[in-house]
Amino acid sequence: MKTVRFAFIIFLFYTFHAHAQNTNSGFAVVELFTSEGCSSCPPAEKVMSKLIDDAKKNHKNIYCLEYHVDYWNRGGWKDPFSKNQFTMRQNNYSSALQQRELYTPQMIVNGEAEFVGSNAEKADAAISKALMTGSKMDLKVMPDSAAADTLYLHYSANQPDKNFSLHFAIVENHLVSKVGKGENSGRTLTHDGVVRILYSIPFDKLSGNAKVPVKGITLNENCELISFVQNKQTMKILGAAKNTFSEIRKPVKY
Repeated sequence: MKTVRFAFIIFLFYTFHAHAQNTNSGFAVVELFTSEGCSSCPPAEKVMSKLIDDAKKNHKNIYCLEYHVDYWNRGGWKDPFSKNQFTMRQNNYSSALQQRELYTPQMIVNGEAEFVGSNAEKADAAISKALMTGSKMDLKVMPDSAAADTLYLHYSANQPDKNFSLHFAIVENHLVSKVGKGENSGRTLTHDGVVRILYSIPFDKLSGNAKVPVKGITLNENCELISFVQNKQTMKILGAAKNTFSEIRKPVKY
């Protein structure tokens, strides 16, 4: 009889220290609120994908987060990437930015500038402005390992504050979905930067450890960890960092 034992799943990370982890370097956290049930959203997601490609090719401090909201699910198609948590996040922005209603596609840069997500010109302008604005936040995130559906990591940063939150977002690229109903019925949609997990903790100390639940997500080369510090009241984003999953050691059989 063979005995099978599984080693911990260990992740080795390559950390982009040149991003907003360096004090005074400009950065842009770009958040897109979208849905597969919205026919106006695919053009905005193409803008998002181009931003991701541009950031990678030209080593820009641009961190892209695509949130799929759930209020479009009433239109006949349930977006498989949607969460009410993301709708609530957009609602928080609506209050902070004094908007009258929620809409898709909506793009927000560094928690301050908002506009229709398919407007590439406004996106470029807002991102360029953000990249030229220095950051006093020096955020470093070092993922350690993953086991039992939990990602373990260590973080450190200057200027902790009880009014700040530290968010950890696991995003996934190159997702494909064939839509069967709703406004995009019959279309095959591709997505990049999709937020699969968003986990938040208080940011009130210089350093600490965090346990990010990753149940239901397969961490692979298409996934990234984007971390950012945000003011709870104003929703302004103060600093950000990114890590990629460069290698996954599979469970070992003995």
